[in-house]
Amino acid sequence: MAQDVLLALQLQRMDRQLVQLEAEIRGLPKKIAQLEAQMGAHQRRLEEDKAALLANQLEIKRLAGANEDHRLKIDKLKKQLMQSTNQEQLTAFNHEIKFCESEIVANEESSFKLLEEAERLSGVVKAAESNMDAERAAVEKQKEDAKILSEQDRKKGVRIYREREKLAKEIPPALLKDYERLRKKHKDGVVVAECTEGLCTSCQMNIRAALLQQIRQYPDKTFYCESCLRMLSFNPPRSVDGTIASTPLST
Repeated sequence: MAQDVLLALQLQRMDRQLVQLEAEIRGLPKKIAQLEAQMGAHQRRLEEDKAALLANQLEIKRLAGANEDHRLKIDKLKKQLMQSTNQEQLTAFNHEIKFCESEIVANEESSFKLLEEAERLSGVVKAAESNMDAERAAVEKQKEDAKILSEQDRKKGVRIYREREKLAKEIPPALLKDYERLRKKHKDGVVVAECTEGLCTSCQMNIRAALLQQIRQYPDKTFYCESCLRMLSFNPPRSVDGTIASTPLST
């Protein structure tokens, strides 16, 4: 393989590592925000359950108070009933007493259902509070781990960047300029594409038979894909004994 291609491959490997590390570092705030958003959603759900439980308890208390008022009113009506002097008063007092009694029954039924719901909500809230404590601890641990990993990535990136700068100084200026031009042109960061079975593995276009023959004949020379203009890296398949296996030429 041509020395220029080998040098370009080294640069490409470093540049792709730097891009990956940069993406991981940039993704840290988003990852932390997602963790916090998830915990925030669970916290809001817990607050909603707590509010529902409180409303439930207040309604039970209200119904109990209403029934107490109905019972007091019944006692008063019964006294008035005993003092009534005509049928019309008797009928009116009995009607009011029956109404109060029916309200008491209805309120007691509602209270029973509310008590069942309160028991369920109380269990949900208790479990959620326990889970929130565990989740909060887990999220803080994940956030701390993410920050540690980000710092490790940053240090690794600095090391790779320095190695790249050192290598760039050893590369012929013309080659470095050509490499940077191709890297800017191809957004995927691939400057050196492998030539396999008569194809450029980056653009998937056929390589002319004449060009492929030249690549095979002059392994120390740098060749470019005629379609995407990337440098070509040729690694011919080899037989078990290590000799280069023959491959058909593209037409």
